[in-house]
This record gives sequence, C-alpha cells and structure tokens, in this order.
Amino acid sequence: MDDLDPTASLGGVWTSWAAREVGFRRRLLLSGLILVLIELALVGAPLWFLFDLSEIAPATLARIAIPVVIGVSVIWVAVTSAWFAPLQRLLRARRRGERLPSAALQVAYRAALLTTWRLCVLRTLLWTLAAAGVGVFLARYDDFTTLQVVEMASVAFLQAWAASILRAVLQGAILATLRLHLFPERTWLERFADGYQGRLLLVAAAVFGVALAALSGFMHFFLPISVEQYLQVQIYVPPAAIIGLLSWRQISRYLTRDIRAYISAASRSGSAPSKPNPDRPAATATAVYRLAQSLPYRLAVVSVLIWSALVAGGALIGRYGLRIEQDDTILMVGVGVVMSIGAAIYESLWHRETMRIFLAHLTVHHQLPVRELVSLSLRTKLVLSFGGLVLFACAMALFWGFAQYKNLVTDFVSRQAGLSLAWLRSEVNAAAARTGAEPTSSLVETVIESVDRRSIEANAIFYYLPADHGAELTSVGGGPLGAPVLPWYIGGLLRLPRGVDLDIDSMALSGRTGRLKVRWRDRGYDLGSVAVLYPNYRGRGESVVRPLKELWLFFLALFGACTGIVLLTVGQFVKPIRRLERRADAMARGELAEPVSSGGESDEIGRLSFALEEMRRALREKLRSTEEINLELDRAVQRRTADLAKKNRELAETLDKLTRAQEKLVRAEKMASIGQLVAGIAHEINNPVNAMVNTVGPLEEAVDVLMNDPDPGQKSEAAGDVRDMIRVVQRGAERTKAIVRALHNYSRTDDEQQVVFDLNRSIDDSLALLRHLLKQHIRVERDYAEVGRIRGHAGQLNQVFMNLLTNAAQALSGRDGACIRIETRADDTHVSIRIIDNGEGISPEVLPRIFDPFFTTKDVGEGTGLGLSIVHGLVERHGGTIEVESEPGVRTVFAVTLPRHPEASAVSLPRAAPAPATPGASSPTPHAPPRSSSSRPISDERPAPERRLPEPPVEAEP
Repeated sequence: MDDLDPTASLGGVWTSWAAREVGFRRRLLLSGLILVLIELALVGAPLWFLFDLSEIAPATLARIAIPVVIGVSVIWVAVTSAWFAPLQRLLRARRRGERLPSAALQVAYRAALLTTWRLCVLRTLLWTLAAAGVGVFLARYDDFTTLQVVEMASVAFLQAWAASILRAVLQGAILATLRLHLFPERTWLERFADGYQGRLLLVAAAVFGVALAALSGFMHFFLPISVEQYLQVQIYVPPAAIIGLLSWRQISRYLTRDIRAYISAASRSGSAPSKPNPDRPAATATAVYRLAQSLPYRLAVVSVLIWSALVAGGALIGRYGLRIEQDDTILMVGVGVVMSIGAAIYESLWHRETMRIFLAHLTVHHQLPVRELVSLSLRTKLVLSFGGLVLFACAMALFWGFAQYKNLVTDFVSRQAGLSLAWLRSEVNAAAARTGAEPTSSLVETVIESVDRRSIEANAIFYYLPADHGAELTSVGGGPLGAPVLPWYIGGLLRLPRGVDLDIDSMALSGRTGRLKVRWRDRGYDLGSVAVLYPNYRGRGESVVRPLKELWLFFLALFGACTGIVLLTVGQFVKPIRRLERRADAMARGELAEPVSSGGESDEIGRLSFALEEMRRALREKLRSTEEINLELDRAVQRRTADLAKKNRELAETLDKLTRAQEKLVRAEKMASIGQLVAGIAHEINNPVNAMVNTVGPLEEAVDVLMNDPDPGQKSEAAGDVRDMIRVVQRGAERTKAIVRALHNYSRTDDEQQVVFDLNRSIDDSLALLRHLLKQHIRVERDYAEVGRIRGHAGQLNQVFMNLLTNAAQALSGRDGACIRIETRADDTHVSIRIIDNGEGISPEVLPRIFDPFFTTKDVGEGTGLGLSIVHGLVERHGGTIEVESEPGVRTVFAVTLPRHPEASAVSLPRAAPAPATPGASSPTPHAPPRSSSSRPISDERPAPERRLPEPPVEAEP
C-alpha cells in the first residue's frame, strides 16, 4: 500500500535507474520462484492424492504432463512479457535520461496498476486449464471420466486461487514500490484513487479464497463424507466464487459512489492544499468522512451475507443433490457462517488500513466537526473484534468436537459392521464345510436366519442380496417391527464390486456393505452382497444425548468465560481513555483545577495520564502568570492609550501646521514661478506695446493729413499709412491679449471645478508663455491629432505642460539644431501627449531619483527640486500615468496618458496635494518613469492621424 510519504519509506533503496531495474527484475524473479514452489504444494499435492495419480504409469503421466506444462509456460511467458513491456520501456528510457510521451506514460502507469490483478487471474486460469488438460489426456489414455475432469479443474481452481492471491499480495507490493519511483509526480491522493478499489477487491478475494480453502479442508478432514462427495462439492466452488466476487464488487462500487464523486471533484478543481480549505463545503467532506470510516464494517457485513448465501446454496446442493447427511449439511453451514465471521474480522481490519490514507486526507484538508461525526466507538470496535474472534474460536471448537464425536461413533459402527461381515463369511464357510454341499444363496439365507442372535449385536440388521440376476433383497433383524425398507439407491451400492460405508440419515442407521465371497474345495464363490447396519449416533437414544448436552454446556461455559474476559479487558482499556478524553475537553475549556487521575498504573495509558497531568500543571502556572501579565498589560494599555490620545492631538495639530506650511510653500513656489515668468512676459508684452506706442504719433499725423490736407494724393497716401498702422496696433493688441489669456490660464487655482477644455489649445497656451525661451534657437514641431475635448482641471494640466516644456527648453540650451516635438494622440477612452527633445538626456544614475521632492541637478538658487514631483502628483490626481525614455546624448521622450473622463475620486484630493511647480524649478531634463504601476518603455510607433504642419521658429514682433 502506498504510504503518505513515499520518499520517507523508500528513499535510498535504489540509487540509479539501472539499479532499480535490476532490483525490480531480481525481486520479481525471486518471488516468482518461491511462489511456484508454494503453488506446487497447494495445487499439485491435492490433485496428486485426491485423484490417485500415483497409480498411473510414470511414462503415461510424463507423456501427459510435459506438453501441458510446456504449453502453459509459453502462454505465461508471452502474456506477462506483453504486460510488463510498457514498464520495461519506461525503465530503459529513464536509464538513458529520456522522457516518454504522455500517452506512453499513461500506458506504463496503467500496466503497473493492473498487472497485479492480471497476474492473479492469469495464474488461476492457467492452473485450471492445466488441470483440465491433464484430465482430458487421462480420459483419453486412462479410465478417467468427464466428471473427474471437471472435478480436477475445480480443485485446481480453488487451490490456485489461494496461491494466486498470495502472488498478488507479494508481487503487488513490488509493483507498488516501482510505481512510487517511476511516477513520483502523482500525489498520494491520486494513487489512492487509482488503487483503492483494487485493494478492497483484493482483500475480499483473499478472504473468500482462504475461507473457501479452509471450509473445503474442514469438509475433507472432519466431515464423514466420501471422497466422491467431496469432489462433487468442489465442482460448485468456481461458479460460487465468481458469483460471490462479482456481487461483492457491484455492492462495493455502489457503497463507494460518494467517495468516487468527492475524488473526481477534487481532481477537477486541483485541490491539494497543505492547510484546511474553508471554501469547500464542509458538509460534503463530513458525509464522505463518515462513509469512509464506516465502509470497512459495511463491506465486512456484505461479505458475511454473500458468504452465508453461498454456503446455504452449497448446503442445499449437497443435501438434495449429493445426498450428504443432514447433520453434515448443518455442520457445513455452521462452519461456513462461523468462518465468514472470522474472515469478516480480518477483512474489516485490512479495509481500515486501506482507507487510512483517505481519512488522513480528509482530516488534514478539511475542518471537520469531530464531535458530530457518528462512528463506532472504541469499545464497540474492540468488542466486535475480540467477540467475533471468541465466537469463531468457540464455535469452531464446538463444531470440531461434534464432528469428532460423530466420526468416532461412525467409525465404531463401521468397524462393528466390518466385524459382523467377517463373522458372517466365516459362518458360511463353516456351514458349507459341514454340509459338504456347494455354497449357494440358499445356504447364506439359512445361515443368516438360523444364526444365534445372542452371539452378535442384538440391534444389528442384515440385508442380503444374492448374486443371481433378479434376486430379491432379504433382511433379518430390526426387532419386533422387523427390518425397515432400504432406500432405492442402496440397491445400487450393494451391487458395487467393493464394499462401501453406509450412512442412511432418514433411518438413523450406519454400517457397511461387502461382497460375500467364500472358498470351497479350492474354488471361489461370489454369493452376493450383504449390508450390516447399526443405529448411528442419532439412533442411540440417551447414549448420545448426554455427550451432546455436555458439548453444548462446554461451549456455552467457554464462550461465556471468554466473553467476560473480553468485556473486562475492553473496559479496562476504554474507561481510562474516556476519562482522559473528558479531562482533555475540560482543560481545553480552561478548567485546570481538577487533577488528571492516572489509575495508578504505569502502562501506556498511565504514562499518557502522567503527561496530561504535567501539562495541566504547566498550563495552570502559565495561565496564572498570564493573568498577572494581562492585568499589568491592561494598566499599561490604559496608560499607553492616554499617551496615544495626547500624541494624536499633538500629531493632528502638527499635521495641520504642516498642511498650512505646505500650502504656503506651494504658493511661494508658484509665486516664484510667476516671478520668473514676469521678465520674459514683460519683454513679450513690451514689444507689441512699443510698437503700438511708436505707431500712435505717425497715426495722429496721418489722421491730420486726412482731415486737413486738400491734396487728394496726400490723402490717399495718408489713408494707406493709417491702414498699415492700424494693423500694427491690432496685431500688438492681439499679441498682448494672447499673453494675458495664457497667463490667466496658467494662474488658475487648484480648487477650481473640473471643466471640459481643448487639450491642443492648452498646449499652445503653454507655448505662448514660453515664447521668450523658444524663439531664440529652438524649433518647435507640432504633430496634433484630433483629440477633441477632455475633462479635468485645466490649470493643473497647463502647469504640467508648462513645466515639461520648460525642462525640455532648458535641456536644449546652447545646443545646435535644438528641436522640441509635441505629439498628441487619442482613442475612445484615453489621450496621450509625447514631448520629445534632442537634448543631452538623463544619466542612468540620476534617472531613478528625479521624482523625489527637492531633488535637483541645478546649482543652488536655480531650482527647488519640486517641479517634476508636483507634475507626477498632478498626473496621478487625474488618473493618468507618466512615462519616460532617455538616451543620453540622443534624445529624451516623456509621455503623459490621461483618461478622457477621470473619476472624481482620482482628482478630488485634499488640499495638501502638491500644487503646480515652477517652470524650471526641477531637474533640467524630463523625468524618469513614474512611481505608479505603469512603467512600460515608450515607443515612437504611433498611428498616423491628421497632422498639422510644423510651425517655424517664433520670431520677435517688429
């Protein structure tokens, strides 16, 4: 049987696959040789003695046996080689380090699993066929009958079955060990599911086989039946055994259907957890546990019922078909039932061992309600086991005593009848010598009728059948009523050439028949047959009643004494265990005051009691210490709670101060940002304002010309100048308005509501504010797609674009061919913005830290290091992600992905969240991947939507 931990029981047995193959072959070969010797003893010896094979000529027997043995051996070698071929292939592949396909592995595993039963069945069939073949040859070359051939095959079947069960047990253990090595990936639950039905059936077959062999031996050695009757009974053994096993198998499959369903569900779900699984329904596991726990006893009861039914059927056949005496039939039934009880005890014990693995699985992987599991108590199990054993032993003693008593009486009657037959032969010889006449049947009748009845047993009855054809049966004796009429079949027995024992159950008579052969004047005369009958053990009245009563009283006294011993012994085992169980439950509930009583003995139960008492004392001391510690802990917890409340108040005040300080810092940072923008914006506004101021004077003069100069030519020229100057003023005003609008959008506060705005226009506003940084030497390329309008905080996102564009512009400072490329893309749910510059990039050492607050690579006074950190926070507040890719000396790309409609929870964060940073206040290059979950590398491969043409570098207004 596979163990829970195969490596623990089999580790280190074989060190290589070659050694395993050699060990596997050697063990099978050695066990096979031993089993062949056992089979010769169990099968060959009964056949040799029951059928008197020693009387056959050795040459004839050799001529018959050699072809049969050769044929059976060839079949055995061919079939077993085919069965073991998948295992041999797998062993060779493992030795070469190869791996077979899954289909070949399945075939090999199935072969290793089924070969045990196949060997058992094949061996039984081969011995049966060999016996039948020998019988057929003996019928051809000797005087064997067809009935004897069938009897020989039946005897061989029963004996070979017992030997094959032993083969299955021994070689099955070898194959189980091999399976553990060849298929280590299978869990022990899978191995149990594959083999438990076969093990249950193997145990049942072993019990059936041993019980049948024992019953057959009892009938042969202890029942007063003839060899012919015994062999005829054996004819019915093979069909009865097959019917019994098939019935048992069907019933067992019906009883185990819930176990199969559980295992199938566990296999489908792949549940092999190492700890209890509370998700699986506990009710199903509990029901399966109850079934698995009671299954051995249910199967034992099924075996007793099937066995009893088969024995009853065999008894009916023996009584009415084979004319076995009624008492012998009853004795056979009683012995069969008692043997079935003893066999059921063994069967239940083996079945419990088989189900142990499954019960262990259920208890490990499920939290079972132990106290709700209904099962046989330990007392009941012990009483059933020991009581069944006592009943088996006492009943077998009773039956054996009765059989011995009956055999003694029957042997006495048979010997007495033989003496009477010898006396009658001597009297006939003496009468023939006195008369000098040739002996005839009339002389025999005269001798029988004139014999002095006092010289022989007064209760003897003589039946004489002359040798003449058609002669009638005559009888003498029987008391006043005369000799009773013999049954019809006794006449056939009287005509047999040899004498036989008679046991006429209906007449309560036993005796013997014999041929009356005398010699007169050197000639032999066959004068017929004589049967001498005496009352058998049932016809002897009080002389037999008293011994039977004494036998019954002995049985009852012995059974009662043994039962009392069993009950007392079981009680001494169970009562202390129950007391320990109750005390353990009380200790689990915390009742540690009452001591654990050991009962005063130092056996295993006593030592367990001592251990529990020591544990109780230790737990009590620990509990007392724990209570004191708990009281001290309660006081400490109260003090800690007060301190914690005070600390929490202080922490809340400190947090409020930090929040206000953070808000001030963010405002200061934003004011610094605006201050840094002022110079550039002032220059940007100064150009159009100067243009407008410088245009006002010439515009006034041109207006005067239009109003006062009478010359049409001068007026026409002045009108053209006015239009040109008005266009200059208009462009300056629009430029100033755009700068003011962009500045207004940038200066929006963080607590504004979400709005729907144009993303591309927001990026253009940021470019407008940074015009003074870009117009000198940086070329800006716009590649906008129709992203449409998105929802969010426009001011916060403008700050994001402003900061990233500022970093890109600063990274391109003093670089020839500087270019910033802005791409926008969109799908149904998200928009993405990519800002690419061809600056120096970011070094790998700096890249992981650029999101950290206050980290900057600028000189002191040029930045605070909050810019990129705030940008990262703003993007995450909108539910988006920011990603970066930098190739030092080549380019830096960062991408912002935003949802079209961000959730309110993603943007409505506390005021303490970072505010927009100052452009240029962070590190001078785009930052590293954000600390969010999105960190995939940025790819330049994007779909090609509608694009704008690149705009020329921004130039200053004239």
